[in-house]
Amino acid sequence: MRKRHSEESRANNSERWLLTYSDLITLLLVFFVVMYSISKADEKKFSKLNASLQRAFNVLVLDGNDKTAVGGEEGPTMGNSILDDFATLQNKIMQVAKEMGIQSNVDVVLEKEGIAIRLSGNLLFDSGRAELNPAAVRILDEIAQELRGMPNDIHVEGHTDNIPVGTDQYPTNWELSAARATAVTRYLSEIGGINPQRLSAQGYGEYRPIVNNDTRDNRSLNRRVDILIIYGNVADSLVR
Repeated sequence: MRKRHSEESRANNSERWLLTYSDLITLLLVFFVVMYSISKADEKKFSKLNASLQRAFNVLVLDGNDKTAVGGEEGPTMGNSILDDFATLQNKIMQVAKEMGIQSNVDVVLEKEGIAIRLSGNLLFDSGRAELNPAAVRILDEIAQELRGMPNDIHVEGHTDNIPVGTDQYPTNWELSAARATAVTRYLSEIGGINPQRLSAQGYGEYRPIVNNDTRDNRSLNRRVDILIIYGNVADSLVR
């Protein structure tokens, strides 16, 4: 009887790890359910949380790239990281866009070179023109306010769809996209107060689409101006 009791005790003890394991699996399941619920309830808050988690787990150090993302230069005391800036810019700019009812025409995304503030060409300009619409002023003012205090270089990139413009003023989409990028660049400098030494304008025409130009809605997405805040190699390491 003693022997049988001893064998039963050992069997019970050997299976106790299953309780711990099942508890762990349950906790992980609950965690992912909560994360999924947060993302569905408020995608902007989820993006901010995601950036905080990456900072908490020191993503840049784990990647072997202990840099603060200002112009791709090394050093821990040069300014905010790209993740801090991305969370701040996305939160503030998208909040203003939501208040204006233009959130479908504005986006803030991570690119290989840095943070891109993406503005729809339909928001900024009339068809075939490069004069800024009055409706674009408020969002550009907000962007300028956020960018003035940052040390990063800023590239303003104009893009079009693949429909030829073919006017005397703009014979090709290159001219139109370059003129639109220049208009935004001048506004950020002359009205927004950003140091012109930090700014450059580039026109890519139809040759850097973000989606195929096979539908009207897709062509609308490709007609855009990207305000790209340059972070160099650090940004590349985050989106590769």
